[in-house]
Formats: sequence, structure tokens, C-alpha cells
Amino acid sequence: MPRNSARSRMLPTDRRTQILSAARRMLEHKAIDDISVEAVAGEAGVSPALLFHYFGSQRKFRYAVLQMAAEELLSHVRPDPALSIAEQLRAGVETFVDYVSRFPTVYVAVTRLGRGTDVRELHSSARGAIGGWITEGIESVGVELTPTLRLTVNAWLAFMEEAVLGWLARPELTKAELIDMCERSFYRLAEGALDDEERWQEIAALLNRR
Repeated sequence: MPRNSARSRMLPTDRRTQILSAARRMLEHKAIDDISVEAVAGEAGVSPALLFHYFGSQRKFRYAVLQMAAEELLSHVRPDPALSIAEQLRAGVETFVDYVSRFPTVYVAVTRLGRGTDVRELHSSARGAIGGWITEGIESVGVELTPTLRLTVNAWLAFMEEAVLGWLARPELTKAELIDMCERSFYRLAEGALDDEERWQEIAALLNRR
């Protein structure tokens, strides 16, 4: 009886968060397709009917779980404005790889469940947010954000994503080696795309300026 009373007193927003948090915990050990509504309801201490009441369908529920995971990932890699752009980039790669290595199923769920338009848009939105932080940082130090440079940032993010997914499948590099490779690839890609050694040296100096 006391447990039921506690349930009835919980606000809808709190209950929704409780259910999503239970699913998020399960996502650390299971693929999103292997997490059933019944299992999450049991983990959260609610009935499956109540879960459907809040989310409407299994697909909408799984989308909400992935949205929560994507927001969590973004919160971890958000840049520190006190650092130089180069330091922000390095810290972002380190944090990103560290997060993925600790919660690989969460990352794979966000990047690989591309069955529907809504999930693809969620993935694109998360990648776009990271790309936006990088391009805003580049502009903030006086570097002109040309179409070439913007495309380079987007291409590098796609490269890093595939590199990390490949590393999860076959971890033949150490985590430190993976981080170094991802960081180095950004500069090599940007330098090659610019194709102007003198201008690149100027940009590199600006990226390292606080």
C-alpha cells in the first residue's frame, strides 16, 4: 500500500523520467532492440500499461530512450569556452572516446538504429550540434568559415564516428592511439582541404590561441 501511494503521488514528468532512466540503465548492457516494454516496466516498478500511457507505443518509447541517450552524450562533449579551440577539440575527442568505451551499446543505439526518419533526424541533430560547436569555435577566433572548411568539419565527424564504431568492433588500437588518430585526422583533413600552407599556419595559430 505505501508503495502504491508513492506511485500515485509522483508527478507525470517525474514518472516519465523514472521510466526513461530505468531504460537507460538497461541500455548499458543490452541493445535497444533487446529491451522490452515489460522488462523496463519491471525495472521501473510500474505496469506495462502505464508505460504505454506515457509513451503511446514501443517505437515512441524507444525513440524517447534514444533521445535521452543522445542528450547525455552531447552533455559530455560540450566544449569548455575557457579552452582554446585546439584544446576544446582534444578534450572533446577524449571525452567522446571515453564515453563510448564505457557505454558502447548506448552509442551504437544512437548511431546505428536508422530504421525511421525520426531516428535518422535525431542522429543528424546530435552530429549537427557537435559540428556547430566546432564551427562556432573556429569563427570565434577570427577564422573565416568557408564552405570548404564547413564541409571538412562535417566529413571529419563522419570519419570519427566510423573510426570509433570500427574500434568497438575490433579494438586493435589502444584508446590513447584512437584519440590521437582522431585528433590528428582533423588537422590533416583541414590542411589538405585548404590547400594553402601559409594560410593553414595562420589558422593553426589562431586555433591554439586562448
